[in-house]
Amino acid sequence: MITVREALYRGASLLEKSETPFLDASIILSHILDISKEKLFASYPDPVDPGLMERYLEAMEKRKKNVPVAYITNKKEFFGLTFYVDERVLSPRPDTETLVETALEIVGKNPKVKKILDMCTGSGCIGISLKSSLPELAITCSDISPDAVDVCRYNSNRLLSKPVVAQISDLFEKITGEFDMIVSNPPYVPAAEVKAIRESSPAEPQLALDGGDDGLDLIREIIPASLEHLTPRGYLLLESSIEQTYSIERMMKKAGYTDIETRMDLTGRNRVTVGRKPLA
Repeated sequence: MITVREALYRGASLLEKSETPFLDASIILSHILDISKEKLFASYPDPVDPGLMERYLEAMEKRKKNVPVAYITNKKEFFGLTFYVDERVLSPRPDTETLVETALEIVGKNPKVKKILDMCTGSGCIGISLKSSLPELAITCSDISPDAVDVCRYNSNRLLSKPVVAQISDLFEKITGEFDMIVSNPPYVPAAEVKAIRESSPAEPQLALDGGDDGLDLIREIIPASLEHLTPRGYLLLESSIEQTYSIERMMKKAGYTDIETRMDLTGRNRVTVGRKPLA
């Protein structure tokens, strides 16, 4: 029988175009064998069951076709939690942790912030991470996609003792009441770039990526509409690309928001724009 070491190198050799072939092979083989990566490396001489080896090679063929590793393992680490993901939702990106960190920082300074809406929630990673960090928060997660809401509910039930509220809504269409904070990582990729992304990674859902010609279609709707659903001095936090933050700041200012600022991600790029609803 083939050994763990041989399986790893055989799998990695299939990924000639991957930037991280050995890492990808390690994560996938660890998943198939149901062991940690640390134990995997300690098990180099051990034989791999033929049935498991067949499953591993099938998974590696998927990766060879640019299926993201997270969709193969159905796991993605985000803000210290392991989320279930599949082709119904985007795999959470590390950059989005900046949105969670910014929200938690604001809540820490403003304890009156209790009720939060996570719009365009996808897997639920933002809202669930906030609730996991501060269980006293009342979190509602919404998405236009019924499939995404199903994934969010599944993650919420798995990861939280008190699940978030998850509902289907086209932006604010079915959202009622006011919130102290609205956070959103909406589709913000320009349509031309979406085509390129889909060609290199066809498994990712287009609905979760496509932000229109300049990537700002949904953001143009969210900024003014949020004012009707925020409490006085409530916060709106939006994730976007570095090229879009200046336009978002201008839109917020035009809509009447105050205390507008943009936060950087871990790479020093503009990532999250914050604004507050005025008192009157």
